Amino acid sequence: MALVGGSMLLGASLLPAQSTPASSMKRIPAVRGNSLAGTEVVLPDALRGKVGVLVLGFSRGSQGQVTTWGRRLAAEWKDSASVVYYEMPMLAGVPRLLRGVVTRSMKSSIPERAQSRFVPITSDEDAWRALAHYSKGDDAYVLVVDGDGRVIWQTEGEATDAAFGEVKERVAGMRGASEGRN
Repeated sequence: MALVGGSMLLGASLLPAQSTPASSMKRIPAVRGNSLAGTEVVLPDALRGKVGVLVLGFSRGSQGQVTTWGRRLAAEWKDSASVVYYEMPMLAGVPRLLRGVVTRSMKSSIPERAQSRFVPITSDEDAWRALAHYSKGDDAYVLVVDGDGRVIWQTEGEATDAAFGEVKERVAGMRGASEGRN
């Protein structure tokens, strides 16, 4: 299942891509957080001039899917100047007193080289859920966004070859479109 501009597409590869005017696309919430490497990440500012891929996890059960997406994204774009990706566990529902413990646990389980792309989010979880069309707690939610933070395409679930192929296709199309404007 994939969404383009808020419209559900089943069998997306069989249907023509739908174009949605930029003015009607949903934007990601403005958020400021620290990566597990300790660097500040401000969204959507960190996306300016780039294509963004955001992998959201809303539960501990989504950890496996989020991790798999992160590995595939790193293999494709870890050194890219034009594509930025973040794994973003939503921790707003975790009691404040426990967030430090949860964050330290995550940091100890994530390789150091991946920690700069891992940004726990502690606010606006309801806005992120609405944006991602949250329905399954243990799924990863993947958003492909433009440099202004507008969601261009999204999917949820496992990082299958087909789903990752769709992400690569969307990113390539956005990169090509931005190069055509320059």
